[in-house]
Amino acid sequence: MKKILLTFAAVTATCMVLICGCTKCKDWPETPVVHNIVTSDCHHFTDPIAAKDMNTDSIVVEWDLEGGSMSVSHYNMMLDCGMRQPIPTTILREGDTIRVTEHVGEQGLTNCVCLYDNSFDIEYLPETPFTLVIEVETMWFDRTETVTVYENSFN
Repeated sequence: MKKILLTFAAVTATCMVLICGCTKCKDWPETPVVHNIVTSDCHHFTDPIAAKDMNTDSIVVEWDLEGGSMSVSHYNMMLDCGMRQPIPTTILREGDTIRVTEHVGEQGLTNCVCLYDNSFDIEYLPETPFTLVIEVETMWFDRTETVTVYENSFN
């Protein structure tokens, strides 16, 4: 009986050390993290009047379920020429919604627009179902405008 209790205690202690020593578990933040933000240079220049007919904005999301991460590419964002780079991108978790905001800064300052690509990675995504919302926040002379450009649920 003593031998069984010692074996049980040793196995239990080993399991506790493994569980408590799990660096991935301890280091996970409460909210996902955005990093590796890369904004392209202007890859198509046009004047604002011609740009009214262009709507080529698109988003591609690649989800690594096992790694708990995503790669997001936002293509052909039509913005003022001379955009600051990289585009500041923030993330906020609100319950089961993860909201990523691309802050494109002041617009309407130049007489030309360019198409830009913005890409970033998201890590430490929850293992439970969540909804990803990507929005673009634009500052104009007299107001700030936020537009949702992507929304999808992941299980």
